[in-house]
Amino acid sequence: MKHFFRWLQQLFGKQNLRSPDTGLFDPFLPIASVKKADDEQSFDQIAEDADPFFSEQVMQRRQFMPFKLILVLIVAGVVLRLTVLQISQGQANYQLAEGNRLKAEAVIPARGLFLDRNGVALVKNVPNFSVVLSPQEVPTKKELREEFVTRVSSALKLDSSAFEKTLDETKTRDAVTLLEGLDRETALSVELRLNGVEGVDVVKTPSRLYSSVAGLGHILGYIGKVDADDLEQRDDLLPTSLVGKTGLEQTYDRELQGRPGIETLEVDSLGRKIRSVGVQPARPGQTLVLTIDAAVQEVAAKSLQEAIEKNGATSGAAVALDPRSGDVLAMVSAPFFDNNIFSRAVDQEQRKAVLANPLSPLVNRAISGQYPSGSTIKPVVAAAALQEKVITPATKIDTSEGKITIGQWTFPDWKTHGVADVKQAIAESNNIFFYTIGGGHKNIGGLGVERLASYLEKFGFGKPTGVDLPGETKGLVPRPDWKKKVKKESWYIGDTYNLAIGQGDFLLTPLQLTRATAAIANGGTLYQPKFIKSILSSDETETRDFAPKQQVDQVVSAEALSVVRDGMRQTVLSGSARSFSALPIPIAAKTGTAQFSVGKEKTHSWFTAFAPFDNPEIAISVIVEGGGEGFSVAAPVAKNIFEQYFRLPLTPIVPAVTTE
Repeated sequence: MKHFFRWLQQLFGKQNLRSPDTGLFDPFLPIASVKKADDEQSFDQIAEDADPFFSEQVMQRRQFMPFKLILVLIVAGVVLRLTVLQISQGQANYQLAEGNRLKAEAVIPARGLFLDRNGVALVKNVPNFSVVLSPQEVPTKKELREEFVTRVSSALKLDSSAFEKTLDETKTRDAVTLLEGLDRETALSVELRLNGVEGVDVVKTPSRLYSSVAGLGHILGYIGKVDADDLEQRDDLLPTSLVGKTGLEQTYDRELQGRPGIETLEVDSLGRKIRSVGVQPARPGQTLVLTIDAAVQEVAAKSLQEAIEKNGATSGAAVALDPRSGDVLAMVSAPFFDNNIFSRAVDQEQRKAVLANPLSPLVNRAISGQYPSGSTIKPVVAAAALQEKVITPATKIDTSEGKITIGQWTFPDWKTHGVADVKQAIAESNNIFFYTIGGGHKNIGGLGVERLASYLEKFGFGKPTGVDLPGETKGLVPRPDWKKKVKKESWYIGDTYNLAIGQGDFLLTPLQLTRATAAIANGGTLYQPKFIKSILSSDETETRDFAPKQQVDQVVSAEALSVVRDGMRQTVLSGSARSFSALPIPIAAKTGTAQFSVGKEKTHSWFTAFAPFDNPEIAISVIVEGGGEGFSVAAPVAKNIFEQYFRLPLTPIVPAVTTE
């Protein structure tokens, strides 16, 4: 600018101004030719003697002035534009210029970890590499695009026509993963072959390596590629992010995800990286401390699998809860699946085998399986009858006939029990006693279907427990209006009898049964089951604890539950679970055998229990589908879980050889 003003001064300064007159003021007139004029005539004579060409030059200079003005305006316009570009838009233009040589890349955050309640790691992040395409950087000119397709498809060993189709289908997306699951050596080789190709990058994407503890697949779940809905709903995700698809990975994805960082790289004209200019670090995901005990989980899974195999069964589930808080200590659904095959690039045949398995190993039977409960529901029915004064602890019913006949219908027992009170009825699983207190017989009015169904619902049946896992089902507590609507049939006394012993249309999940058993054990509090004990911040400086959540404070009176607990304890001391009486830990239990086939020749094996009897710490339910009788098939699995929890020697699982 200083030079410009100096130029203007030179252009219009006095030294460049010429008088329109000739003579003394004309700088081109030699001084020696100037003579003193004595009068006006002398001046006139000088003018006459002057060169006539000079006058013509003066006129030409006057005609040159418009050109000068145009030139000045042009220069002023250029100066003004430069001022705008360098001052008012300087910063923006600087950033654009920097963008030609600087490139920002997202830094993928480390996903948060899972620990069991004792600090045992259940998953870890391992290095993994992917090849990512940025569709907006793909050349649009035909020749350049063809060259791009040729180079990339050759470097990645892709079919060029298929790659061309991918470009067309994904041109509006921010990023597309072309290859994934590459090891370090392969990734380096690909990066060398892609050297100088803009729009395709090799990025580091940590993958998950889950613990080998059996049965964790249904709990932890697995991760997968982000989809369009995820990106639209959440601003903490990148087009290359991996998100939880099932299990706790899905439920707590926001806590586990972390925040991406940004690395600024200097690149050359071909887009090749030269050096890192600066990094905004990524924030790792938070660590989740689970309520799960890995050792108990492992034993539960192995024992259940052995019981299934040795008794010719197909599948099953086991759940262990802390009755003081609702913490899930173990949860197993068999058959299991290895969640590692869904979290990293592996042979597709492995995934297809799991998906095609007719036993549906991806289904978590502990929360999604709906089964008739069999006799395991009898403690709840007894609690309801005591609460409603249908019976008292001293009430005795003569069941020696071994059946109840209503018109043309006969409702038998599995054996003859004689005269029994409620404790003995629980211990011996007396069907006649529970028919009577459920639907009524002789001088006992019974609860009736509405009161019976109402108490089943109070204990949490017929609705989800609220556990922090996706995919939970609610089961079914049937009522007359439901049967009329769904089955187009009326409700009969036999339906109430069946409901009172856990047969008919009544369905529950293993988790629901375990929670009800835990409520009986703890004196009546129904807790919401949970898997999270606490969450650690990414730098592990802060801890957020998850307090127990009470859903029902007192389902029935403490007095009624005390009688029921005594009956479950008597089941171990003299009833159908006598094999537990030798354990040094006092256990209370209830066995169950639930018919499920059309001909009723097939049965599920059930067992539910809690311990220690006087100060319960753990409640367990086990089902072996098609396993037979509860005390001989499901009970040994629960026994192993108790033994592991209380650090006792494990009893070997053997095939069942006796009948109830």
